[in-house]
Amino acid sequence: MAFQSLLPPTSTRPKSQLRWPRPSQQLLYRIRDTCSISTWLLLGALLQSLVVVIIPRFYAMLPSILILAARLADTLAITRGWKKNPYLEGAFLHRTSPQIPDEDGHFHAESSSEKVVVFMLGFKSNHPLGIFAPHVKTVGDLFSKMIGELDNSKASGPADSDSGYYGGSAWTSQDKNGATENLILSYWRSTEDVHRYAYGPLHRQTWDWWNKHIKEVDHIGINHEIFEVEKRHWEAIYVNFQPTLLGATTYLRKGDKLIGGTVEDQWISPLVDARRGKLRSSAGRLGRDPRELYEQFEVKEEQVMYP
Repeated sequence: MAFQSLLPPTSTRPKSQLRWPRPSQQLLYRIRDTCSISTWLLLGALLQSLVVVIIPRFYAMLPSILILAARLADTLAITRGWKKNPYLEGAFLHRTSPQIPDEDGHFHAESSSEKVVVFMLGFKSNHPLGIFAPHVKTVGDLFSKMIGELDNSKASGPADSDSGYYGGSAWTSQDKNGATENLILSYWRSTEDVHRYAYGPLHRQTWDWWNKHIKEVDHIGINHEIFEVEKRHWEAIYVNFQPTLLGATTYLRKGDKLIGGTVEDQWISPLVDARRGKLRSSAGRLGRDPRELYEQFEVKEEQVMYP
């Protein structure tokens, strides 16, 4: 029996995880990451000092006291169960696993039956001004345009509904020198699909811009890595999680003409229930027999912890 998605299909392609935050939220994240915690604390102290000069000390402190009190009360209410936990909104409070459907958007009966390509694209500003350094905004805007094009299933050119792009997410970390590294983690049907997009109009435009300004962007770092993973060589499990990573990708289920009407195209989620059956174990999610692993590592099935 084929797997079934836990989420209902949609008639239009949902935004990828990369674009879930609003543009204003994304800008605030970038500004926040541009400065260190000590810099933000110093800016706050300076602002507080200026306010104290203008108005009495008590009234200057009052907004901070009220905001902190409200946040403490909110945390206490959630912790005590008096208020619904907003961090759990949209989460599946059990095991789920992503299963990639075939090219027509239909699930297989066996797990890990399709290959997947993981494409990681990195970007960072090696400059004390961070995102405000020369040309960083231009590079960021070009990145955003490409992500938007891939998300738009009705776009012309390579970013159409059959582009092979499944979706992606964005992550940040800090290098040893204090610069913020940005990573776009995306999933594709094949390496050929990645290359087809790379040689498409918008990426070529970005490529040409970079080559034209190559001597002016030595403070901007970019990188990429590609991993093509064959079927039965990948698996994933999420416990008490909202859709994320591969589980937040979307796939086109192609419509068909039937007697008396037409079935329209739909976009489906790969998330399926993994609480029982073959998806309960890592080996099962890899499309293999779990007993082979138990025998290899001399482990009894009742000793196995899931996931």
